[in-house]
Amino acid sequence: MPIIASVMPKWRFEAAKIDIPNGWHINFINSTSHEELIASCQEATCLLVPAAIQNINIDVLQKISNIKLIQSAGAGYDGIDIKAARRLGIQVANVPGQNAHTVAEYTIGMMIALQRSLVIADQKTKEGDYIKIRKQLFRQGLTEIAGSSIGLIGVGLIGSEVAKILVYLGASVSYYSRTRKNTDLEAELGIYYKPLELLLSESDVVSIHIPLTDETRGIIGQEEFKQMKPGCLLINTARGGIVDQTALAAALENGQIAGAAVDVMAPEPPEATHPLLNLSPGARDRLLITPHIAGVTVSSFQMMLGKALDNIQRVLDGEQPGNIVNSL
Repeated sequence: MPIIASVMPKWRFEAAKIDIPNGWHINFINSTSHEELIASCQEATCLLVPAAIQNINIDVLQKISNIKLIQSAGAGYDGIDIKAARRLGIQVANVPGQNAHTVAEYTIGMMIALQRSLVIADQKTKEGDYIKIRKQLFRQGLTEIAGSSIGLIGVGLIGSEVAKILVYLGASVSYYSRTRKNTDLEAELGIYYKPLELLLSESDVVSIHIPLTDETRGIIGQEEFKQMKPGCLLINTARGGIVDQTALAAALENGQIAGAAVDVMAPEPPEATHPLLNLSPGARDRLLITPHIAGVTVSSFQMMLGKALDNIQRVLDGEQPGNIVNSL
């Protein structure tokens, strides 16, 4: 009977209504401690991990070199040292694109929530300040997607879905990417390219849709916040490490940006001392935080986890897995 080690807990299978394949034995790892992970992998063929897994480093990989495949249950794999895994002969695979529309929907929802100040409006109305908050928001001025200039950092599968919805809703959409897309794709999506500095200075909303790599880590920091247009809003549903967390907290405190919505933080889970959890009341009102849930509706997670299990089955059947991110 094949043994699979899984950092993905059993309740995630149950929540997604996914059955464990017949003939498999899964060692569910109750902790992400390196010691338990290493022990659970000793007799396993494959290791299943969530996309947000952290610190699968060379020290861990050397002790689980018997593993044939580390399978991410999502698009992300930035917490795995894929170069070290390749040197040790361990393939790493992901499941890209399965939740692109799900994350895009969520991104649009966050934009609307920030533009219309929905959280503070809800809070103050429940506190009995109906007239006061209504007057305050009228004076402040609420905005909408139609007519807004929205800049996307990255237009991969998720960014492209976001662009389609925004253009349909009447926004002017620009994008930045290290490699400019071809003009046919730009025309198809109705978007246009801007260098990063120009995108930051001209956008009413900036939304991040790039993977976390050595090149993108901290790409939005203190200097980038200074370049942003006054009143700009920031959305991050990609990875927390792309944005300097201390710089984001400072930008909210000093009013460099009008608000932010983040579904991702660095690290995850955040410690009690994390700068975004220790804002002043005014800055806190301008920040929305959710616990990395943008892409995990029941239907999207069913697709992601199902595809991940299918890939593991290919390895168990002696076949080459798909979506290898560190080709050997």
